[in-house]
Amino acid sequence: MKKALKNIASIKSGVFLKPQAQGDLVYLQAKHFNADGELDSELFPDVQWQDISEKHVLKPGDILFSAKGLKNFAAVYESRNLPAIASTSFLIISIWEKTVDPEYVALIINSRPSQEYLKGVAKGTSIPSISKMQLEEFEIVMMPRGIQQKLVALSKLKKEENDLVSKIERLKKLSFEQDLNTIIQQYE
Repeated sequence: MKKALKNIASIKSGVFLKPQAQGDLVYLQAKHFNADGELDSELFPDVQWQDISEKHVLKPGDILFSAKGLKNFAAVYESRNLPAIASTSFLIISIWEKTVDPEYVALIINSRPSQEYLKGVAKGTSIPSISKMQLEEFEIVMMPRGIQQKLVALSKLKKEENDLVSKIERLKKLSFEQDLNTIIQQYE
């Protein structure tokens, strides 16, 4: 069985603010994430509490959906991060259905079939974007929460495997280059 996101979550837009040199909250922008939706830059508080409404502060488990651009990734906001506000690059999905794990929803959105679907419904030529209404109609396959969590765990293990394989390949290349340099030095 599938359910549209609007039937399991509320969706709101990020806010437009001008970052400052110092602040109390982080202003999360798409530039803080890599193409896989992982934070890949250090975060610094760069907006003031007084400039925003409390309702815009992200809560643990909120899903940031990159609605603009070529890669429409989803990333789950975690409480270990600094208090933050999402920019207008994002739509924020807040799951209210207790049987649905936010990480599962992000996993589904980031899957290849979902990414292909989202590319197909995006509007605009220079900077394609997904509207709130389009995202509300996006369907999630419903399954028991335990299975959702196992799929999330399996996905994390697969990512760890890929990272380890990449690290092994880099080390092999480095080892080969060192061996090659040693051999060359013997004949100099």
